[in-house]
Amino acid sequence: MNDQEKDLPNWEQATFKNSVIFAWIVSEHPEVCLELLQLILPELAVTEIFEVISEYTQKASLKNHGVRFDVYTEDDRGRMFDLEMQVVDQHDLSKRISYYQSNLVRRALASGCAYNEKADTYVIFICDFDYGRSGLPLYSTKMILHENRKVLDTGVHNIILNIKSNKLSLVSKRLAAFLNYLASSKVIDDFTRKLDELVTELKTDTRKKDHYMEYKQEIASLKAYIREET
Repeated sequence: MNDQEKDLPNWEQATFKNSVIFAWIVSEHPEVCLELLQLILPELAVTEIFEVISEYTQKASLKNHGVRFDVYTEDDRGRMFDLEMQVVDQHDLSKRISYYQSNLVRRALASGCAYNEKADTYVIFICDFDYGRSGLPLYSTKMILHENRKVLDTGVHNIILNIKSNKLSLVSKRLAAFLNYLASSKVIDDFTRKLDELVTELKTDTRKKDHYMEYKQEIASLKAYIREET
């Protein structure tokens, strides 16, 4: 159970920052997913994506710790991406990133292929807290040899965004506008306007609302079950 699942807000209060809303909108609107990748990772020059999937509701049981990406997609070069929304600091992000990466990596090398054919994998966490404790809007990881600082080209990439950053001038205007929208719901550019409109539209979907409330009730029941068992 992740942080959003522990205390889901009411449907009327849920914003794009809510992991369920985020997963629905990004997976159901591939153009939004593509633009997110482009503004977070402009150096990759991602031009086309395939198989945008939300696995949020595909877990067999909340009582089992299964693999469940908020949003998974691949681009036309075979690179794999997992986008996650993380609102509360559970002080386990390092292990969480490692776990999500391990599940991506298992998909990244087809049977019979050489190791240098493994697809590059990207885990992106959008966090409503400053994981790096430096006020920066974006952090990334790399694997190095401790003794001589040589960087190993593993094809594994982790990116952590900080919604709380007050140093948005360090990133592009588009990424800064996106992070500011998550922090304040302030619409600044065309992309944040589109996100705001999609959230408003989603809130009119009664089936989505029912599904959300059922999920919220399931979580409440699970919490009660856990309390009884402890």
